[in-house]
Amino acid sequence: MKKIIFMVEGKDYGKLKDILAADPYADDSFAKSGYVLKESKPMGLKGGFYLIYVKTADDSLVLKLKARLAVLPTLKELEGPDFESVVSQIEAQEDSAASGFGSLFGD
Repeated sequence: MKKIIFMVEGKDYGKLKDILAADPYADDSFAKSGYVLKESKPMGLKGGFYLIYVKTADDSLVLKLKARLAVLPTLKELEGPDFESVVSQIEAQEDSAASGFGSLFGD
């Protein structure tokens, strides 16, 4: 699975939300890709940014999503230790949510 995190300044949040919500039923939409949107500060990064986390096995989908976000002047791709830290936090939150949901049904 390929994991990618895009980072956008808060001043572009309105445009970002429009891009994320566009054409939700298309096979290559953000909605179908199952993205995660987080604020940067609670993830241990400098505040004032939004993070878009996408995990997919489709490399062409990553390119399409990146192209849609390219219109945002503050777009950056998160890399290095910050990337690893954010991925581990998001995956830990997902695992915690999944185990909590399972306990509702006695699993």
